[in-house]
Amino acid sequence: MPSTLDWLRARDDHELVALLRARPDLTVPAPSDLVVLAGRLNNGPSVWRAMESLNHFHIQVLQALAVLDAEKRAVPRTVLSQFLGPDAPDEAVDTALAELESLALVRGRDQVVMPSAVLAVLGTYPAGLAAPGSLSVEQAAAAVAELDDAARSIVQRLATGLPRGTTDARSAVGRAVKGLVAAGLLRWIDADTVELPREVALAVRGDQPIGPVQVQPPADGVVAHGRSTVDGTAALQAVAAVDRIRGRLDAIGRTPPPALRSGGLGIRELRRLAKLTGDDEHTCALDVELLAAMGLIISDHPRNRAVELWMPTSDADDFLELSDEAAWAELAATWVDLRRNPARAGGRDSMDKVLNALSPELSWIRGPVDRRFVLTMLAELAPGSGLSPQGLADRFAWRSPLRPAEHRAGVLDATVTEATALGVIAFGALSTAGRVLLEQTPKDAATALAEALPEPVDTVLVQADLTVVAPGRLVPELAARLAQVADLESAGSATVYRVTPQSVRRALDAGVTTAEVHEMFHSHSMTGVPQALDYLIDDVGRRYGTLRLGGASTYLRSDDPALIDQAIASAAALGIDVRRLAPTVAVSMAELPELMTHLRSAGLVPAAEDGSGALLDLTAQPHRVKQQRVALKHWREPPSASAEQLLALVDRMRSADREIPVTAGAGGDTSSILAELRNAAAHRRTVWITYADMQGASIRWLVDPITVSPGKLVGIDRLRGDVRNFALHRIVSVATADATDADADADGLPDQPDPDPA
Repeated sequence: MPSTLDWLRARDDHELVALLRARPDLTVPAPSDLVVLAGRLNNGPSVWRAMESLNHFHIQVLQALAVLDAEKRAVPRTVLSQFLGPDAPDEAVDTALAELESLALVRGRDQVVMPSAVLAVLGTYPAGLAAPGSLSVEQAAAAVAELDDAARSIVQRLATGLPRGTTDARSAVGRAVKGLVAAGLLRWIDADTVELPREVALAVRGDQPIGPVQVQPPADGVVAHGRSTVDGTAALQAVAAVDRIRGRLDAIGRTPPPALRSGGLGIRELRRLAKLTGDDEHTCALDVELLAAMGLIISDHPRNRAVELWMPTSDADDFLELSDEAAWAELAATWVDLRRNPARAGGRDSMDKVLNALSPELSWIRGPVDRRFVLTMLAELAPGSGLSPQGLADRFAWRSPLRPAEHRAGVLDATVTEATALGVIAFGALSTAGRVLLEQTPKDAATALAEALPEPVDTVLVQADLTVVAPGRLVPELAARLAQVADLESAGSATVYRVTPQSVRRALDAGVTTAEVHEMFHSHSMTGVPQALDYLIDDVGRRYGTLRLGGASTYLRSDDPALIDQAIASAAALGIDVRRLAPTVAVSMAELPELMTHLRSAGLVPAAEDGSGALLDLTAQPHRVKQQRVALKHWREPPSASAEQLLALVDRMRSADREIPVTAGAGGDTSSILAELRNAAAHRRTVWITYADMQGASIRWLVDPITVSPGKLVGIDRLRGDVRNFALHRIVSVATADATDADADADGLPDQPDPDPA
């Protein structure tokens, strides 16, 4: 079989450029010649990275080659197609082989060879098949046909799953296993473990030796919902997500939660924040992670506080002023590129320690890659079409079969749940705005969302039970005024508010008059204003402010002496000393906010005023921290080399390669290198080895091989006289030294760096 180096030399420049573009890790750092490139090509981590992009059919082709021993001898393409069976059309096999050869995972199209490094990635049991046994497939099939039901079930279980199992010799199964071993259908690995030979598994599997062949991704689970339905639902959810995060930001600003000493936000505080807005803790964790990633909240030491608190930055006000569409686009773009995993918040790590939101333990470096992988699978469907949860899981498994099933499940669950909460997907389908977000800029995504949203309305439905229904998205001015005078009960396509005495008083505290409240409802209600609402507004307005509080520490004044009497009695019942100065004036040493809270809890409706008599709003103002906002670094692939740069690199490698003489044992093929080294050690011959260091540079060593063990060569460095260890995977060529080289010593030779320890 040709060596890796020979195979590279046979490629033309455009094929080498395509290889370097498909496997960019081969160019970092730039290889000095084709010998170094050959060494990297079969390096385990590089091969694993190349195989991560393969789909299920690619892996099945490689598994078939492994079963056919393609790492030892060339396999004719016709034999491969026959082994795969009729479910693998010739066109699909040819396409797969071409794609695999472009990644240097196979060599040749008509006579196919597979590097041994690929076999190592496929594992000990490629396609669930063990090493060959003593029987032929025909003999194994005849022996299996004569088994009883108990013995046959054991063989079938091992043939369709892991071909290895343990047994208790004293049990009934153990006795059946002994009979199978005696018949050559099983073999002992140790005293308690048996293994199913390859031929037996092939006999049981019949015409599907590597299982059902899947050339295309599963088509099951695709559901067409309609583009307008998906876009409209996702758009409304996007607006709801923006409102939710704005509310979260406001809650953090009014009552900043403490930061943990180890970093992050404690699970108890996370649940408190979630309860304030009626969400679950996982949604709350997503929100705070996004706010932190956007630089809208940070942990800081406020004045007169000994502990750090999570507080909004001054940039939070700019975010709150953004339109719904622009705010969503910024949130969604941040989420796609977020290198954090909010879904793990509240769970436990391997040490059974609780994982807190905003803590370093939630780091997820592959987050942007994995999210885009899942969203891209949905983007491949027709607009308006989605996948059921099982359909998406099956497609993910086909697209990325080398990932462990539990890892795929975690990625899917986190991505779909978070994308749904943010309005990127709806009904398992990617919205038009979500598609634009993947391919274009956040500004373009905001435009797409605006097109999907219904026109905002400026009318509401006021009902007799004092609820107010917004039949769609409200214009910003009406939404702000309604949020000031009513409490939000439920959000969605029809948002429901409720007017209460406390909510009306909140509007009056903010300086709104009762006349303005009446005018708002009468101007925007489609159903008229119930008499009960007018009475409520007038009642709160009539009682509001008849009792005034100011600072003395605090003073109380009212034109009604009876109210002063009632206030003094209520305060005394709570243990607060209030002293009358005149029939309509009293003072107290209690702070103004404290006395206001107690009197309102007693049923009074006092108003706060300053020294000039103007009304004061005692509502806690959101905290802000001044800090320069750090621009979000969106995820992107490392910059790829241009075609001109890759062609220049190929030209340099070919020029350097022409200066290296072709010698026996060279070529970068692992089996020939091992054979040459073992032969040199057995006959005590000196050899030159070409060694790739950590920087990719090619270094030649004059060595007397002593022993060749798994992964390591132990030899005497002839130029230094020292015994050194060499990692076998870094030896890219071996050549026999002539007599002049073998007699060389170290005098006058330049220093060489030590090889990597094995």
